[in-house]
Amino acid sequence: MLNSLQAEGQRSRRIEDCRGDLEEISRLIERSWAENTQQALFYPADFLASCFEYPGASFSLAPAIYDGSTPLAFAAAFPRRVCLNGRELNLVIITFLTVASELKKRGHGILLWSELVKRARTAGFDGMVNYCVEGESMNNMILGSCRMLQIPMVRAYTIPYWSRMLPPRKTESAQAEPAPDVVEQFLELAAPIAKQTPLARLWSRKEAEWQCQRRFGSVVAELASGPRRGMLVGYIMPVANTNRTKCLIVEDVLWGDLEPQERDRLAKALLDRASLAGAQMAVAPHLGYADFAPFHAARFRPSQRVLHAYLTVWNGEPCTEALPSMYLDVF
Repeated sequence: MLNSLQAEGQRSRRIEDCRGDLEEISRLIERSWAENTQQALFYPADFLASCFEYPGASFSLAPAIYDGSTPLAFAAAFPRRVCLNGRELNLVIITFLTVASELKKRGHGILLWSELVKRARTAGFDGMVNYCVEGESMNNMILGSCRMLQIPMVRAYTIPYWSRMLPPRKTESAQAEPAPDVVEQFLELAAPIAKQTPLARLWSRKEAEWQCQRRFGSVVAELASGPRRGMLVGYIMPVANTNRTKCLIVEDVLWGDLEPQERDRLAKALLDRASLAGAQMAVAPHLGYADFAPFHAARFRPSQRVLHAYLTVWNGEPCTEALPSMYLDVF
């Protein structure tokens, strides 16, 4: 791989672990993704740092191509433990694949992605998930690379997005803090999903703590109605536009045993909490594992964004068919 880079006459370029220069990586992602057909989010250095604080995350699964001190390409893989049709697997989500404008269409993306897949396999992971925006060139690149490396891959799920604008709150009020037992409640509410959904995320306590309490922009809304409980978890990200518009990303939809009207109240509570934190819009990926009617009632509407989830299992029996639903973070 080093020889492939040197063949262009740039002998200082090489693949190595990300050096932790996340401000530079953030700028690289923003510049490169601005050329995509759809509006991207802005991934500040604090967000990237938060991703690498996830239990098990490491710069060894974040290769980058440098020219001297300048990052020219970057990708990362983050560990996730899942249950796939009753089988526990350790997967990675591959994301942030980025190549500087001047190096696009020269094979650097394939080179870096292939290196990351090799690292994940060497580290003992059972497979990977790749997300590709419909209509973007990465779809063909990922599929072609898997054929080249003879890696099994299936389009496991096609993810439509729903969105709505959030009006500013007319009254200021203190944002309620999550309950002291929020992590315990999260684990309890998330556990049944693995029994009902063919591909479902499994949580350790440390992972749940990160999700609810330590991740960048985390927003949690809970509702208790007598013995019934439910929870919604998301995070707020800026859009890569001039105004850095803040956007709520809905991630964990844990209705528990709430009644339909109580679910509507919980959805409203999450949106109110996001508005208080400055969010001006909200988006929710529709993954099929949870009742989506409360988001319809909250005036979410289909957006143009559609994402494809490509699943590869290289240890054990591969997944060969699309799934009816999935519970996994999407980014």
